Amino acid sequence: MAMIEDEFAIAVAETTPAMLWMGDALGRCVFLNSALRRFWGVDPQHLDQFDWTSTLHPDDIELLSKPFGEAMAAHTPFTIEARYKRADGVFRIMRTEANPRFGHDGAFLGMTGLNIDVTEQRHAEQQSRYLMGELNHRTKNLLAVVMAIARATAKSTDPQRFLDTFSSRLSGLASSNDLLVARDWSSVSLSDLVTSQLQTISMEKDERVAFGGPNISVCPQHAQTVGMALHELATNSLKYGALSEPHGRLRVVWHTTGREHWRLEWRETVKRTLSAPERRGFGHVVMVDMVEHAVGGKVHLQFEPHGVIWSLDV
Repeated sequence: MAMIEDEFAIAVAETTPAMLWMGDALGRCVFLNSALRRFWGVDPQHLDQFDWTSTLHPDDIELLSKPFGEAMAAHTPFTIEARYKRADGVFRIMRTEANPRFGHDGAFLGMTGLNIDVTEQRHAEQQSRYLMGELNHRTKNLLAVVMAIARATAKSTDPQRFLDTFSSRLSGLASSNDLLVARDWSSVSLSDLVTSQLQTISMEKDERVAFGGPNISVCPQHAQTVGMALHELATNSLKYGALSEPHGRLRVVWHTTGREHWRLEWRETVKRTLSAPERRGFGHVVMVDMVEHAVGGKVHLQFEPHGVIWSLDV
């Protein structure tokens, strides 16, 4: 009966996908199941020549030696994670869970354990921590922008005007962020950025509006700021500029001006004579100062008698 039980235990150990091992009182391997032999590329006929410590990553030797030595000396269980070189030369993170083994007379015989490859799990956790850090950073930046918009908009003493203007500016900011989320926060095209801001004022298909240019991608940090500037230009046009009158025209174009340079131009044309603003408000800060600071480009804002011209050279 004992022989049958031993044969069954060996069969289970050999066929299980788990990596099982057994060591002697000196820490040498006396048994590796097939899964662990494949991992290390060990010939079962030469198990006595195999030294598992030789597969340890050099930086993890000290990490493992202390808990392993203490467990061997005290005959207690231990759990540790370390990197081991696989048969193909690739280092993998292994979680080792071991328990002491004793003979009938109570003598310590060594450790019996299980190795679990947790490489993907640890990489996923690391990526998750990175993404949470990025999300936290972006959230703080976004809140800072929202607070700046709120402070600047609050200069209006009319509560309803404040609410309308603040809501409109947040809508423009949200539109740019929606694009970034849809692109996994990588980059957005100028075409999508312009279209999205015209959509916030329902003017992307208006016959008075024409826009277009080559495929130019804008990084996330620049997309938010340029998007806010375009939204400010669009709402101003709708209230006071080309889009406020039947015969007004708006043309938005962009093109490359060199291998690593591009230009975006917003040009409005109206029949009536326009007067330049008497003071620089928050709109000017958004359209000029914020863009130049964030993008590192040059913004030109001109109030011509028959229209506004805004351009960005990056």
